[in-house]
Amino acid sequence: MNTALQQALEQHYGSLYSQLRSKTSATVEGIVISGSGLNKALEHYVAEEVIDLHEIEGFPQPTVKGHSSLLRIITIEGKRVAHYTGRCHLYEGFTLQQSLAQVALGKMLGAGFTVLTNSAGGMHHSYAAGDIMLITDTLNLMLRPVQHTWLASLTQSAREQARELDYGRIASGENIVSTEWRKRTAQELASRGVPLHQGVYIGLTGPTFETPAEARMYRKFGEAVGMSTVHEAEFARICGMQVAACSLITNMLPESAAVNVSHDEVVHAAAIGAPRVAEFIAAACKVA
Repeated sequence: MNTALQQALEQHYGSLYSQLRSKTSATVEGIVISGSGLNKALEHYVAEEVIDLHEIEGFPQPTVKGHSSLLRIITIEGKRVAHYTGRCHLYEGFTLQQSLAQVALGKMLGAGFTVLTNSAGGMHHSYAAGDIMLITDTLNLMLRPVQHTWLASLTQSAREQARELDYGRIASGENIVSTEWRKRTAQELASRGVPLHQGVYIGLTGPTFETPAEARMYRKFGEAVGMSTVHEAEFARICGMQVAACSLITNMLPESAAVNVSHDEVVHAAAIGAPRVAEFIAAACKVA
């Protein structure tokens, strides 16, 4: 890890990291973050360590159903990873810095890659609830850009010394999601006989579900829509990690008439589709 990045992480997350280190000496190769209702997708992997993040003073705690606050050290396809069993959404009232704590601490534990999962609304006519979509690219409509918050305290000299910390340079001209890793993961899933889609994920702040008019607009720009992931992916890239991401389609967005969707329905659908997400995570870790 370069000096400027290390100093920035310690400045923002040093207290959380010190507390975490008092509970584990583990180093990891990657991070896995579970989306809504997907925290049990990896429960069949025996954890060598489990840290209750409620015991870390100041660590943001998820409040949404289908998310819990454990950090499990597990091995998937030979890769030792830090598995977070839930995430904090911006709509819960957390700051951007708080919502990125999991990625930051994973990096500080040694992670070189990040695997992100989420439950999302599908917009493509060929999609159905229960399908998985490998994210090819992201569209950030959260209006909470990473650089204006997390990097705000870096001095100009620090930016000049470590150009890789400049968000704009990373985001311009390349996908946030790692293209070659995604292709390898898709091939691995095909060899396992796991059906999948690939498409663009649109990230919104939420927490309201989309109106028919919004759905018609979003359908022009992407294949799935949700309330997470894009800022985590951007931050992971800023931290020098490769990123793979997958959406489990839990509901379909309405074409013209309003359709009532509840978070309980999303969590229920996610629990049914979790085995496919587990296959994605295993495939991504294998070829990382």
